[in-house]
Amino acid sequence: MMKKLLSVILAAVLFATLSISAAAAENSYGINYPTKAEIFAKAKELGIDFSTAETFSEPYNTDGPDYAPGKMSEQSQQQALDVLNFYRYIAGLPSDVQIDDSFGELAQASALVNAANGTLSHYPEKPADMSDELYQLGYSGSGRANIAWNQKNLKYAIVKGWMDDSSASNIPMVGHRRWILNPSMQYTGFGEAQRYYAMYSFDRSRKGSFTGDYIAWPAPNTPLEMFSGSVFSVTLGSGYDKPSADKVSVTVTSETLQKSWTVNKENPERGFYVNNDGYGMAKCIIFKVDNFSAEDTIHITISGVTKNGTEAPIDYTVNLFSMADISTTRRYVILRPQRTMVDPEVTATSLLDSQPAVSWSSTDGDIADYYPGYGLFSYQEGEATVTASVGGKSVDIPVISSLSPVLLGDADRDGEIASIDTTLIQRVMAFMDVSYFCEITSDVDGDGEITITDTTQIQRWLATMDTKYPIGESM
Repeated sequence: MMKKLLSVILAAVLFATLSISAAAAENSYGINYPTKAEIFAKAKELGIDFSTAETFSEPYNTDGPDYAPGKMSEQSQQQALDVLNFYRYIAGLPSDVQIDDSFGELAQASALVNAANGTLSHYPEKPADMSDELYQLGYSGSGRANIAWNQKNLKYAIVKGWMDDSSASNIPMVGHRRWILNPSMQYTGFGEAQRYYAMYSFDRSRKGSFTGDYIAWPAPNTPLEMFSGSVFSVTLGSGYDKPSADKVSVTVTSETLQKSWTVNKENPERGFYVNNDGYGMAKCIIFKVDNFSAEDTIHITISGVTKNGTEAPIDYTVNLFSMADISTTRRYVILRPQRTMVDPEVTATSLLDSQPAVSWSSTDGDIADYYPGYGLFSYQEGEATVTASVGGKSVDIPVISSLSPVLLGDADRDGEIASIDTTLIQRVMAFMDVSYFCEITSDVDGDGEITITDTTQIQRWLATMDTKYPIGESM
């Protein structure tokens, strides 16, 4: 009987143990990096809008003695939350953080107290005529929040301030970034007053346990628009031992720059730190690389990190890409020097700005240059390429400036159509060196490609045979 009872007890214990293990496994979560296509889709789904200032369902007042904390509107809170969750999504973390009204009260009171003082502080002083209750709420919120000042709006505070974290006082720990990317965060709240901003950061209420190996920022696929500055960070998961700056070394390889370099305690020129304080998660390796404004593929190797005393190097690749886009309906522009000005009709989009500023450059500003609000203008005859750029993307617009007519089919641009023009077109088709602008005048059928059809049509025209294209006429 005793043996039977013991068997029953052991079976029950085993069942309970397995049940607990299964529940723990079910509640655990790790890293799930999205693809570029998934990141584009997520941005579209969230409808992130960086252009708007915060609005309030209850107005704030920073002038005493009638201080009022105010309350951000649900729309403004949601817009900021979307940016936070978008960062977490890119980093492969759970991206379902929600607003907690009590955390919003703390964040709003923090912003108000700092605005009333005119000074940004996690430990703000009490304004002389502020109630103890409101001050204590603001003081408590400031000590538990990411805080910022003088950004365009709260969304920019997240991008350009907290996720950047490259200032001299922040780079040794990138604490704001680590709180935003804290795996166990489930709730937050936001506040703003006179361009003082706060985000409640200290929540750790997410159920389950984080099983990821490490958290990398920038992540393997990261939009340039969401990566401000040049500070990389890798926060190690629980499986790693506490890292030491004396042992850790980082090798960075840039495909665009076609070079590699090492960052460590002996080579800290670009910035190198190891921080083991508990900003969200402890055990963080921080290294600064060259500023990136263009798309690049960057390979990272971190040595000198261990698991249970055994070397466990980290290797990963970061693909920086732009979510901006720019296009034009003009395949080319033809100008008459000092007589015509043409709008090239450029359309640009950017994640950070609903009306992004387009920058312009020219291979020869005398032949063609862009004048904002007017268009392309030329001072003298010649050929040039004008480039319009936004957010790492660009579009080239070839320009021919000529006082005499530019004729369709006149590949050598000598003012007449002859057999030499067909020869030049054949050189284009054979990928031989010719003027880029030869391709413009040679595309007689207007399909955007130089093919045998173009030479055939010119030959028909030279033989006075019918052709449906305006060969020999001004373009």
